[in-house]
Amino acid sequence: MPSSLAPTLRTPAVWLGVLGSALVGWGSSHPEFALTGTWGASWIDAVGLTAPIPLDRILVIGGTAILVWAWWLIRPGTGPRLLAGAVLALWSLPLVVVPPVLSPDAVLYADLGWTLGTGANPYDVGLASSGGPFAARVDPLWAGHGVAYPPLTLRLEQLVVGATGAHPYWSVVAMRLPAILAVAAMLLLVPRLARLLGRSESQATWLSVLNPLLVLHFIGGAHNDAPMAALSLAAIWLVLRRPSWWISLIAAPVLVGLAMALKQQGGLTVLAVAGLPVAATLATLPLGRRLWLLGWRTAVASAVAVATFIAVSLVSGLGFGWTRWLDLMGLANTPAFLAWLSKTGALIGGAAGGDPVTFLIIAGRVTTAILILGVGWTLIHFADRPLAALAWGSAVLVALGQAVHPWYVPWSLALLALCPLTARQRRLVLGLTIAFAVWNSIQTGIWHGTL
Repeated sequence: MPSSLAPTLRTPAVWLGVLGSALVGWGSSHPEFALTGTWGASWIDAVGLTAPIPLDRILVIGGTAILVWAWWLIRPGTGPRLLAGAVLALWSLPLVVVPPVLSPDAVLYADLGWTLGTGANPYDVGLASSGGPFAARVDPLWAGHGVAYPPLTLRLEQLVVGATGAHPYWSVVAMRLPAILAVAAMLLLVPRLARLLGRSESQATWLSVLNPLLVLHFIGGAHNDAPMAALSLAAIWLVLRRPSWWISLIAAPVLVGLAMALKQQGGLTVLAVAGLPVAATLATLPLGRRLWLLGWRTAVASAVAVATFIAVSLVSGLGFGWTRWLDLMGLANTPAFLAWLSKTGALIGGAAGGDPVTFLIIAGRVTTAILILGVGWTLIHFADRPLAALAWGSAVLVALGQAVHPWYVPWSLALLALCPLTARQRRLVLGLTIAFAVWNSIQTGIWHGTL
């Protein structure tokens, strides 16, 4: 039965989600979340001050919980078939012109764009080092450091800052534009991918594109993971539509290389673009031959993707300076399990008279090995199901990485939404999604916007 607008507008849960987004946007407008006591726009500061501390934090936490509840209420099979685009637009609208929510990273993006506009390389000079209208509001945790973002992301941020005249407020808000375009692409791609894969279009769209983590962090937070996720899905769609050798081993890997130039983890998509055209064959082969077939195809696709990534890096004029800043991701206070264990061990070792720095260096190597082993095991386990290998592999990267941020999750959810899940797996995915969304809002409230 086709979706229509009228049942969508008559569904109370849809408007409950609008309320949740509006409360998050209202609370996030308070100047305390700007780190310097102002957002650079008097009118938005005035709006935020109508919710004095700690009401602003309560609004953010309560609004997130309401949005999550609304998302659960509209899950497929519980009511009329809704128009996903309308739901997404309504839930996103209260977040479009407010300051970035639940994370100040959009300010960092604007500062990077400004730095590039001055002719400097952000990999060399670091954040908040070039002056400009955004430097004062860069999180002190990152000020003076370079970034691990790849070059296409930086050039995109330069374009946004230039187009908005480096305005202290609107340039930050405009960082949402690439994310909004990417989410719109996901809204088009996910149901088409689900149809090609024989999955439920409504279930896939609900779990991926209407997910509160996507609404709050791709659109509300303007995070640069969104364009990478959209390009990754586009590469998979291209392969499913035209599963020829040159599409799967050349054309689609070029898209993967572009996704890598936006966020490096997008490179994992080569598993799907190389493996999906031969998925039926992989399912019939013994493990050794299966790994050989998937392995050589992935190697060819990877070579094309990496070559594309290198070409973009060179053409951008920024090179590969991001490699010097990869270790900084673990500085943020996140619920990353292995990073938490490492920091706890360093504190205990330091209290006992040991050298915490040495401990952290050793622990970093150990956790990296664990991450590699975890991803490797996942890829071998799902070698007969390339899309599942990508989906669960991306989830392992999030779970075992140096930092676990909620904006890392929507890409994995979009991929998992296209895979058959057992009842246990589905409960795990939904439970962790809901818990993470709510916990992150509480965490933000506790730390007063200083994440």
